[in-house]
Amino acid sequence: MRHSYLLIIAIMLTVISSRTASAQSIAVKSNILYDLTGTLNLGGEIRCDDTHSFCLSVNYNPWNLGENKKMKHILVQPEYRWWLNETFIGSFFGVQAHFAQYNFSGTTPFTTVKNNRYQGNLIGCGVTYGHQWLLSTFWSLEASISVGYAHLTYDKYGPAKGDALIKQSHSNYFGPTQIGISFIYFIQ
Repeated sequence: MRHSYLLIIAIMLTVISSRTASAQSIAVKSNILYDLTGTLNLGGEIRCDDTHSFCLSVNYNPWNLGENKKMKHILVQPEYRWWLNETFIGSFFGVQAHFAQYNFSGTTPFTTVKNNRYQGNLIGCGVTYGHQWLLSTFWSLEASISVGYAHLTYDKYGPAKGDALIKQSHSNYFGPTQIGISFIYFIQ
């Protein structure tokens, strides 16, 4: 899984280095909703042409919340976007992939996660709709939602620290895969 993250980051760096920076060609962003959960996140987006862009976000939550409560994870989400008007202005549709490693316990209202600990990986894809509002020459605000599929493989443990492995399993998920309200800064 770690090799997948490195490959995605290498691709993003290659694409960025092959372009010359011009007005509103490269943006960095942070999702406020992830910030509210204590998840460190940083995204980058580059303009491919007048109506297409490539976006990559990396999200990391290393925190223990006490008494074996945690939402630890690292999540990487590359996305290709098609803009209805022009890049970085107005509405867009996207195709997204997501890769994560996670370790959750006692932190959600869902009984199964509240009463157990799940540690594993996920991989999936989805489609996105979003809208971006230009606030100034350098700043923008974006709202987006993605729906799609994720395949989760996991080890299930009891809720207490050091509890034995209960089972190894997998599951499939269909539904929202990302919700975002992001502040964006354009590098010019």
